[in-house]
Amino acid sequence: MTRRTRDFAVLVLTTGTVMLALAFTGSLGLIEALTAMFVIGSIAAAYYVGSAAMQVPTAPVPSVEMSGNDQVPIADLLSALPLPAFEVCQDQQRIIAYNQPAAAFLRLGQRRSAPPRASVIIRAPALLTAIETCFNAGAQGAAEIEMEIGPEEQWRAHIRPIRSSGNLLVVLEDLTPVKRAARARADFLANASHELRTPLTAISGFIETMRGPAREDKDSWDRFLGIMAGETERMSRLIADLLSLSRIESAEHVQPTSREYFSDIVLNSVDALQPLAGEKGVELVFDEPAFLPPVTANRDELIQVVENLVSNAIKYSRGGHTITIRCGVAPDGFAARTEAAQVWPESERMTLLQTSNRSAIHDPTVWMRVEDQGPGIEREHLPRLGERFYRADQSRGGKITGTGLGLAIVKHIMAHHRGGFAVETVMGQGSAFGVWLPAAREI
Repeated sequence: MTRRTRDFAVLVLTTGTVMLALAFTGSLGLIEALTAMFVIGSIAAAYYVGSAAMQVPTAPVPSVEMSGNDQVPIADLLSALPLPAFEVCQDQQRIIAYNQPAAAFLRLGQRRSAPPRASVIIRAPALLTAIETCFNAGAQGAAEIEMEIGPEEQWRAHIRPIRSSGNLLVVLEDLTPVKRAARARADFLANASHELRTPLTAISGFIETMRGPAREDKDSWDRFLGIMAGETERMSRLIADLLSLSRIESAEHVQPTSREYFSDIVLNSVDALQPLAGEKGVELVFDEPAFLPPVTANRDELIQVVENLVSNAIKYSRGGHTITIRCGVAPDGFAARTEAAQVWPESERMTLLQTSNRSAIHDPTVWMRVEDQGPGIEREHLPRLGERFYRADQSRGGKITGTGLGLAIVKHIMAHHRGGFAVETVMGQGSAFGVWLPAAREI
């Protein structure tokens, strides 16, 4: 109120001073100046009175009845709950009390002249309908409903009446982790049954052949057993990759918390893959940066990213080729994508996973680029890289063994780390895969 009075007085005095100065200099008649002062003062006074904050009578905080004479205020009860919870009153269905998790869920601000209406704050029509139905049912008006908040979130609302006040208590339960785990389990079973059918059929066929027509042909058994061993190894890799992908997907909504140094992770992974590169006659070159800031990450998952990308580059390289691994730090995600996967001027490019605009604009970003000298990837295959079981063998050399899950795992791990993933390629020259993720915030 003091600030409003001061502003009003400054406005009136300033206007009066200007009008009197104009009258004394002859630029404006005295009568006109006084009239103008009166009109402006009236307008200012009307604004001063009309802009006063509406005083809303505050009702006593309702209580929850306990045994004996003890009562617990509903506000204290809500603050003790770990789940989002709020109270809706009968009068115009306003939200009159809520805890901090509910404030974050409903995006309730602190400065409000009156309790907000539920219909204005709540964006879930099913929840609003359930609240209305419970009020109409009176003391027996209890309900439980499930609702979708966006494409990836699912919640359950528990609605119960408060007998002492006639209001409703709404408690929200996040079902997203449970639903995501169930979906990941179903996807795992479907993918496993589909992909394991081929090697199992091959093994079964060779067993029948060895037990039937080739029973006496012992010379062919070594060849059959070698093929069966290869199919068994393929199944083992497939199951390991499916389990890894399922685990990553089920925890994708939980952000990592550990601080790790990305350059150390890359260096250790490259050293571990040196024997594999030596067998293929491929040289691994790690252009180690002078300094990289730490990242907030799951160390095992980032190791898996580096090893998948580098091992893929080894697969599609021939003897005498060089694979170059580079790392660095960029001021934001857009600059990191340029450094990681937009280097060759004549390349075909595709961003397989884009980081959020907020992170891309504001956060320093660590990036890595794995560059090979393989045959390259044809343009039509680029949009589907990162899909489960998708392989572009015809453009990448033909007879390459693998599960087709490596890039899908990389994509999901980078999504878990709120990062990005991209590829660029030149036919006959090579391909480069780049990843980037935000640097850890200063403590």
